[in-house]
Amino acid sequence: MSRVSAARPADAAPDGPALWEGRSANEWMRRLPVQAVELHSRIGSTNDLARDLVGRGSPLPALVVADRQSAGRGRRGRRWMSDTPLGLWCTVARSWTGGDLGPLSLRVGLAAALGIESVVRGLRIELKWPNDLLVSGRKLGGILCERAGGAVLVGIGINVNQPMRDLPLGLRPAPTSVLAESGRTLSRGRVLEAVMKSLERVWARPGRLIPPAELAALQARSALSGRRLSVDGAVHHSSGRPRTVHGLVAMSTGLHPDGSLGLMDRDGRRLSLIAGSVSLQSTLKPGS
Repeated sequence: MSRVSAARPADAAPDGPALWEGRSANEWMRRLPVQAVELHSRIGSTNDLARDLVGRGSPLPALVVADRQSAGRGRRGRRWMSDTPLGLWCTVARSWTGGDLGPLSLRVGLAAALGIESVVRGLRIELKWPNDLLVSGRKLGGILCERAGGAVLVGIGINVNQPMRDLPLGLRPAPTSVLAESGRTLSRGRVLEAVMKSLERVWARPGRLIPPAELAALQARSALSGRRLSVDGAVHHSSGRPRTVHGLVAMSTGLHPDGSLGLMDRDGRRLSLIAGSVSLQSTLKPGS
């Protein structure tokens, strides 16, 4: 039997249900392919709450949605600015036997991009390895996949209705929102439904590699193609063991089915970035 739990928003009536975008947790559970829903007014992190749900034996898949996150985070513990009710902050927890999370982060990013574009015609979203959604070089959102026992937590953060003046300064890449890019204010609930629908193709094929059609779509949307990169992380060369690099200058040569990023360094060596981060520099031609 399905179980629904919801935290009461601070501004809800004392005997009223928890609401998000005008619907209760029960209503959202009926509209979405999940077995449990938690709605929160303001919490630290939806991933942390989802981890608690898994630990309590909640039926999966489960969804946690928050109006605000006071301690939202991205990869490697970086802070995600999400203490505003103008964005979509949520986590899906579900059983996962698909192997490494690198391919999953990219696949979720593609699904999120397609979902957003289905409700915002004319918007073109690029993906920056390993987990960023970009529009014209500005960050629209991000994905954070984490393990929790035999489950995976898929955190999704999307800037939806923030005007440009409300977005934080000094970040790299600079942030943007659906409103700033399209001039349209959207229902966050509509964005959530579109993204959840798009994610169904990911759950239907939980393999350890990125399917060929998705890999081709990711390549076509890559924000890194033909760009000079500064690379920090673990790289692998076919002739040796993985090694750690800091500030390695290289060019992206495309994504691999295992979710790693192909690179070519200044000496023409082909490497795979297994884990780490990249920052965009200027254009770079092979061998330059």
